Amino acid sequence: MLEQTFNMNSGTRAFTIAMIGQEFVPIIYDSRWLLGVILLCVVADFRFGWGESHKRYMIAKNENDRIAMAQWKWRTSRAIRRTINKLIDYLMWVSIGVFIGLALLQPIGIQYMMGGWAATFIAVFCEGKSFVGHFLWLHGINIKKTSIKAFLKAFAVSFAKSKNPEIGEAIEDGFEKINGKEKL
Repeated sequence: MLEQTFNMNSGTRAFTIAMIGQEFVPIIYDSRWLLGVILLCVVADFRFGWGESHKRYMIAKNENDRIAMAQWKWRTSRAIRRTINKLIDYLMWVSIGVFIGLALLQPIGIQYMMGGWAATFIAVFCEGKSFVGHFLWLHGINIKKTSIKAFLKAFAVSFAKSKNPEIGEAIEDGFEKINGKEKL
């Protein structure tokens, strides 16, 4: 039996990339402001993540906790690699959102960029949750809740406690009573 393999030579690869690039470049150009917002969110996450890592490392160093020091030690290569990977991932999300907009939304009369806006909203939400968490931790607010509702409750309680501990306790007690009633 004969086996036939298909190998793309350099010319075929270059032609394929040129054809795809003709479609891809206008999408990136149309999405430049969306990508700019995502870039700001990723840079904020990098900056506040760096601050949290440094602060946790210094706490571990003061407590002479070698395990925590190893965990929170700053690794530049890893941080840059993860940041670049996030940017590439979000570029793909926005591009796919715009492609979906071109394929599905534009034929029904909706502007194709709405797909890109939806993808950008998801990306900003993901990054926002991350950099807000780092920011709050750096300012002494610890939130260990996983759902959005619990996150907002914990944020409200922490914020109130930072302004007035008695009011914060009252709000926390109120949420606990509401939760107790919901469980019944």
